[in-house]
Amino acid sequence: MLPLILALSAHAGDLSFGYVPSPAPGENPAILITPVREVKHLWVDCEVGSETHSFEQSGLPADVEARFEWPRDTAITEARCAIIADFADSAREEVVVPIQYSYATPLSVDLSGASANVKARTLTVKVTAPVDRADVIAYGARKKVLDKRSVDIQDGPGDIDVPWVGSAAEVVLLDVTLHSGGAWAGFTYSPWFLDIPHDDVLFESNQHVIRPEEEPKLMATLEKLAEVVDQYGSVVPVKLYVAGCTDTVGDSGHNKELSRRRARAIASWLREHGFSAPIYYWGFGEGLLAVPTGDGVDEARNRRALYMVGANPPPTGSGIPGVGWVKL
Repeated sequence: MLPLILALSAHAGDLSFGYVPSPAPGENPAILITPVREVKHLWVDCEVGSETHSFEQSGLPADVEARFEWPRDTAITEARCAIIADFADSAREEVVVPIQYSYATPLSVDLSGASANVKARTLTVKVTAPVDRADVIAYGARKKVLDKRSVDIQDGPGDIDVPWVGSAAEVVLLDVTLHSGGAWAGFTYSPWFLDIPHDDVLFESNQHVIRPEEEPKLMATLEKLAEVVDQYGSVVPVKLYVAGCTDTVGDSGHNKELSRRRARAIASWLREHGFSAPIYYWGFGEGLLAVPTGDGVDEARNRRALYMVGANPPPTGSGIPGVGWVKL
């Protein structure tokens, strides 16, 4: 606290004044008075709101700090202190010192576990102090402002939910400013998520090699991805997520590994043919069925791959489980 007190100090003749700019939890506001020579008697009257708090001290040595504090009231953040000092050499000094302070608790945001719920249209982040409200700006493609509003939060510390408007396909970037008393913290986060329509690559049974006759399908996907980067790349870093899936025929462990190899083959082909943005892949095997079936059912619609783009992994509520996506 000492550097702050020194920075918020002033001199009047032979007296130096400081105060506590941001009283910590449980700490009272105070004025700090240090004489440059011995004071015989000191009187201090501080007007705080509708009350006056009076203090006296005798025999204050030179360069020794005296602290005078009044009860903590977070509704009041200023005071006016009148000081009279009688020095040991019979000189007198009178001065009035205005003080402004804040009870703001330091506020910071931890985005390491941040997540967006696309169905509820909320963003969850962790904060270090109670948050009163959030100012949210939602940007769309080419950073067009879709909405701008202030929302009531009244939650924290810990995980808080910040509401936002628009679908994940519309809102590309959220610019959020959180307010906690007189403190604030700002950050950006992208809940943006797009499922890229495409024709599925057909693989031979139990194989992951892409046949030449299937490549036109990937060329069409590559063109769609280029359009996405053109629209959104100036707003957020576009990333591609390729999810491989199988039907329920065969061993589930084998199917998961096969779907992983197929997803990686697709990711590698796209990279080799010009898609330069980051690519991640994962094999879900039988874990992401498009058509629910029993075990051992040959269902062509379940033998597929999903191509998804976003600035972050597919969010909660997108229908895609959270997994440890592998970067190509």
